[in-house]
Amino acid sequence: MLRKLSEPPLGAFVFKSGNAIAMALMTAGLLLPGWAQAEVIPVSSSIGQVTVFSDRALVKRDGQQQVPAGEHELVFKDLPYWLDHRSLQFNAKGKQSVRILDISSRDDFQATSQQERIAELDRQIKDIENQLAQLADQGKLLLNKNNYLEAYQKGSVQQGKDAPRLSTTELLEIMNFSKAILAENYTAQRELDHKMAQLQSELAALQEKRGQIPQEETVRSKTVVVQLDAPVADKLDLSLSYVVPGASWWPNYDASFDSSSKMLKLSYYAQISQQTGEDWNNVKLVLSTAQPMIGAVLPELDPWLVDIRVPRPDMPAPAAQARRKALQAMSEQRRASKPFEPLTGATMERVQADASFNTSTAERGLTNTVFNIEKTATVPTGPEDKKVAISVSEFKAGQTYQLVPALQEAVFLTVKATNSNDYPLLQGDLNAFLDGQLIASSNIKTVFPGEPIELAMGTDESISVKREPLKRFTESTGLTGSGKRISYEYQTVIQNNRDQAVELVLHDRFPLSRNEKIEIRRISPSDKEITLKEDGRYEQSVKLAPKEKKTVVQKFSVAYPNEVDVTGLP
Repeated sequence: MLRKLSEPPLGAFVFKSGNAIAMALMTAGLLLPGWAQAEVIPVSSSIGQVTVFSDRALVKRDGQQQVPAGEHELVFKDLPYWLDHRSLQFNAKGKQSVRILDISSRDDFQATSQQERIAELDRQIKDIENQLAQLADQGKLLLNKNNYLEAYQKGSVQQGKDAPRLSTTELLEIMNFSKAILAENYTAQRELDHKMAQLQSELAALQEKRGQIPQEETVRSKTVVVQLDAPVADKLDLSLSYVVPGASWWPNYDASFDSSSKMLKLSYYAQISQQTGEDWNNVKLVLSTAQPMIGAVLPELDPWLVDIRVPRPDMPAPAAQARRKALQAMSEQRRASKPFEPLTGATMERVQADASFNTSTAERGLTNTVFNIEKTATVPTGPEDKKVAISVSEFKAGQTYQLVPALQEAVFLTVKATNSNDYPLLQGDLNAFLDGQLIASSNIKTVFPGEPIELAMGTDESISVKREPLKRFTESTGLTGSGKRISYEYQTVIQNNRDQAVELVLHDRFPLSRNEKIEIRRISPSDKEITLKEDGRYEQSVKLAPKEKKTVVQKFSVAYPNEVDVTGLP
């Protein structure tokens, strides 16, 4: 068991005051080395590498330190308060092997003065007050001008007995002159009032912020102390690693499809968030999908049991209702896909990432993938996310145009390719670009190497769709008019405005009878032209040459006896 260096080793002779032998040994300088107080050496270190996981980060600090021979305490100060002490790892390399005696951490609380912050706010407040005073002076000058003009106008109209009377033309000139200047003054006054209102709002916000700042603020941090024994004086290369919460990363993508070359360019990004309490300045970034294990104890497996499901007993009504609500909430949380968010008319704009494309290597294990970002990056602690590039890949892709005109008059583009990378594409948000234009925001599901990629690229505005009802005709059936038949006809007009031929898959449906008294007759399109499903939905292939317009017609009839009330018909 390790002991603190301030205690003598087991079996050592303990000196007591007045002990003649001890005094003699001390005089002779023969005290045992273990009794000496360990030298405390502060260490200056910097973050060299950070491995970011889904909910934490592994931080690796590097430094160099000259140490004399003997036992010492190396002190790493101002580390994140929330670091996990169980994850502490330390390594020292020198000319000879160094013996690590102990590694520990302690909490530090330091009261820091807020005078600099308060002084800066006071300076900003004073600056705004000076601006307000200047605007107030300008307002007084404008008021003085207006008063003078009003007095001048009054004197011109109310002339003295001995003063020569002004002609109508002269009075009009005075009025027009005064009108022009007063109009300028009133406009200037409104601008002054607007500026003063803005400054008053800024001043109130600063004063409120100033009042909320305490004179002192307690800063919490961790200090790590490493006790070691160096056989010789040496300059050591030091490495300290620890795990901190408050960090995460998630993937997102830019997918750009060129309809002419049929090439899909997929840019793979990582969005990094960290609020660990320390900045990561110019560090080597590693992104991992694994869950780090902390501690040295082997986890224990529970038995894996397989059994026959036993039906649940009927629950009382309140309990059943509560269970339904819980299942509904879970279902909403598990929805990973998002609907299209069309962005029409937007030109292609991309956020420049700090890491260059093709500057990461992927290492795939049995259960996780690690991305090594070769270019260093800076990620400050705080609420702002940081975007770095992982890779860019190009795939030969096929395209499928699909439309559901009964629900939306638009053509949707789906691009299909195969993930030829040796690493997976993780689930994440996706910006879809078609021929250089940002079309929609979507997402991508996890795609492992060799699996197909299917990306929803949004709507293609170069293919127009118009659907409208043509006819609705009702007639009597039977010899005595005991029945009714309603005939429906719809048309969908599709215009290909592209310079290339396209093939579309049109999704539509015929009504499906749920009662033998209701007869559905499909007229157009014929069964040979479509792929019909049992529920009445069908797919129809439509081919369009460049600039071609085509009309697709749907016809059907519904017949039923007069005495029945039919639902579900338009």
